[in-house]
Amino acid sequence: LLVALVAALTGGLVVFALQTRRLRALGNIMHRYAGEDADGRLAIRYPGNTHDEIDVLGQQFNAMADKITSQIRELRQMDDIRREMVANISHDLRTPLTTMRGYLETLQLKHAELSAEEQQQYLQTALSHSQRLGRMVEELFELARLDSCESVVFSEPFSMCELVQDVTQKFQLRAREKSIQLNASLNPDAPLVYGDIAMMQRVLENLLENGLRHTPAGGSISIGVEVESGNIVVQVTDTGCGIPAEDVPRIFERFYQQDKHRSGSNSAGLGLAIVKRILELHGSVINVSSELERGTTFSFRIPATPIVINS
Repeated sequence: LLVALVAALTGGLVVFALQTRRLRALGNIMHRYAGEDADGRLAIRYPGNTHDEIDVLGQQFNAMADKITSQIRELRQMDDIRREMVANISHDLRTPLTTMRGYLETLQLKHAELSAEEQQQYLQTALSHSQRLGRMVEELFELARLDSCESVVFSEPFSMCELVQDVTQKFQLRAREKSIQLNASLNPDAPLVYGDIAMMQRVLENLLENGLRHTPAGGSISIGVEVESGNIVVQVTDTGCGIPAEDVPRIFERFYQQDKHRSGSNSAGLGLAIVKRILELHGSVINVSSELERGTTFSFRIPATPIVINS
């Protein structure tokens, strides 16, 4: 009996020692994790695989560590985006300001030496850059408003065909000035849609602006409205330069521009980001297909029946 008792006690002590050793090992891992910096934490995990209570605790620690690692990476990515955005904002605002200042200073210093025609040209250039600056600031405020929790979609029934027709007519003069053919193909039987008509107008305007900016003289832009499976489908197709495949996933990023020579563009890279955000608020997405030197098609769909709008 004594031998059995000693054996049982010895066995219990061995089991206790093994369990406490594993608990201490898990405690040491947690202690190391708490003491490391963000980079050091990425590789620290509990290695057990016995599937007992201690292992379950270790796996819960691993799940927590994985979630923290994912959040750290997301924060770093957001910080990189923020830094790039600040740099791009600074660049895009500084360029027209610098140009404007240069022309106005020249007018001030050489007013007597410049002809009336030259003075008018300098003033017109300065005005053009001030208007560009104003558009950039307006787009920044618009995007910030769309991102805020106060952004509200005022949904109402309206005809997408009538809206497309109105917006197309608005852009006809600019298209003719650039020798671009602008056509609208509308389905007269298309039902009404529910949405914010002002926001939808902004979507159409931005897509046409984008098409005019990238379509050369002699090209064409077509905008169509069709009915498909209970949805109104809107397509804007241009015969412009197209988008490289590697750039397609990024064209809706804020301040991203396909043309790396940013100063040569009148766009701040916010138009398509605004389109994407407005459609998100309407529960929709913007799709794009493009072929180099052939053109690009943007499309989105809006349900033809009342829906709950995310605000």
